[in-house]
Amino acid sequence: MESEEDYMSTKVTITDIANKAGVSIATVSRILNRKDTVSLSTRHKVLQAMDELGYDSNQIKSVSSYQTILTFVPDFANPFYARIIDGIQQTAHENDFEVFLIPTKDIYLDHVHLTNLVKKGGFKGVLWLSSSPPPDLLNLISRYCPMAMCCEYPDDYECSYISIDDVTAAYKAVNYLISTGCKNIGFVNCSLKYKYARHRREGYLKALESARLPLHPEWNITIPSIDYTLAHSAISQALNTEQRPDAFFTCSDVFAAAAINAAQQHGIRVPEDISVIGFDNVETSRMTLPTITTIRQPCFQLGQQSCSILLEKILNPSAPDRQILLNTEFIIRDSTR
Repeated sequence: MESEEDYMSTKVTITDIANKAGVSIATVSRILNRKDTVSLSTRHKVLQAMDELGYDSNQIKSVSSYQTILTFVPDFANPFYARIIDGIQQTAHENDFEVFLIPTKDIYLDHVHLTNLVKKGGFKGVLWLSSSPPPDLLNLISRYCPMAMCCEYPDDYECSYISIDDVTAAYKAVNYLISTGCKNIGFVNCSLKYKYARHRREGYLKALESARLPLHPEWNITIPSIDYTLAHSAISQALNTEQRPDAFFTCSDVFAAAAINAAQQHGIRVPEDISVIGFDNVETSRMTLPTITTIRQPCFQLGQQSCSILLEKILNPSAPDRQILLNTEFIIRDSTR
């Protein structure tokens, strides 16, 4: 698996050529497709970069303007996906591609329906943000067009993806709670069909085990989707007991906001009586009182790089798969001690 720093150190790609020449991927594509919309000086820079990098232009697959990438998103209600979509659309448009977005909500996970959509829609590539489908379905999709994954990725299938290390990020967050004196730490998570939910739970459990702290199943709450109302109701029930947690680690800033408001409605002070940590660093994390300690994901870059990787596969089907984990940042605000 590549780290963020190793991304540019492997086999030469169109992205490498663009970076070397100081131009966009779209400009490289226009030159390779022999379009006349590029100045002679720019064309010379690109050809020189190709020569210096030892790139074989015969490997390139011709691509016409304004072709479409099919992008599956879990839903549009989760604010986390907004900046990722911005990154995808910017990169696609810079390279003369359009983006067709579909909120899945598991509607299109039927094998026949999804493969017909990909096959008959004339899409040049598929970008997947939704929970990872089974390997046999991924195989079917890859027969019709290149594919890449963003944030989510399968544990049992080799493909290109951009994501983060959710296990390590969660482990660090829970360790921070422990370092501030918290010993009864609950966890508000999303459905385990999502890779991020499984991996963040793994990091949470690993931190408790390392500190030899007990796991309280009654404070481990699973919400089927990123839904504030459902989370608020479930957390309120967990707090309406004789023994309460002294901290909640949550897999989303939306859930963290629900935890803060539920606690305050029960007369529980945040962070004096209970600490709360979120995940994602969406705008919600800066709008609550207190503001939310959280983990920042590079959302825009996740979108940009996942789209770039897919474009490489479209332009050069023989390009190797890439697995890249971007860095996160732990941001301490007012919801923790």
